Amino acid sequence: MYQSLKKFPWLDCEISRARWIYIFGLCYLLVGYLATNELAAQNPWGRPALQIKTVVDPMIPFTPSMIIFYILYYPILATPLFLASDAASITRLVLAQITTQSVAYMIFMLYPTPIERPSIVHADNGFHSILDLLFRADHPFNTFPSMHVAQSCIVALYFLKYAGALPTIGGSRVTKYFSALDENRIAFAILIFHGLAAVMISASAVMIKQHYVADAAGGAVLAGITSWVFFRRR
Repeated sequence: MYQSLKKFPWLDCEISRARWIYIFGLCYLLVGYLATNELAAQNPWGRPALQIKTVVDPMIPFTPSMIIFYILYYPILATPLFLASDAASITRLVLAQITTQSVAYMIFMLYPTPIERPSIVHADNGFHSILDLLFRADHPFNTFPSMHVAQSCIVALYFLKYAGALPTIGGSRVTKYFSALDENRIAFAILIFHGLAAVMISASAVMIKQHYVADAAGGAVLAGITSWVFFRRR
């Protein structure tokens, strides 16, 4: 049975199987978030809400245009599928992500954290329309810790740890499309891009009033802890 699976085109090598594991991890992120978000909204256990709003939060301007960086989170989660070609490092990344998600899900259910969202004024503004769709699809719970911040930070820390292994990251695809550049510079560019993306995603989470400052800080701390556990060895 195992030998026949290995002949399947998408399971014919170790890196392919690692990528499928990564995809299953993303499915766990999606399904788990939606399920715990619904449970937190209903709060069938009558758990007390975790009040973490600070005096800093009202000072942060509501900026609907930052939704562009907030939704950047989704393609960022997919970049390891295309840039990483080391099965062991992908496995470590999946373990870090799943551990982070599992801890967050327990917090979501035990301490459903609500957030006060501003009312969206309907206007001929694409940013407001996108933000309105987000608010309608996502209950104002599951805020602490922020999964947007945590997962984008984990991906950035992953490349901080493993981008130095290029050209194993990206493999021949990197040299094919960027043959005029030194591969170490490409690794540095990949690292800088994901670092800046993590910063902008974190900023957008609080500026569109989807998260409080404490949510973003909690997500960053949780990402740092799980990354240290799973990335500390090559």
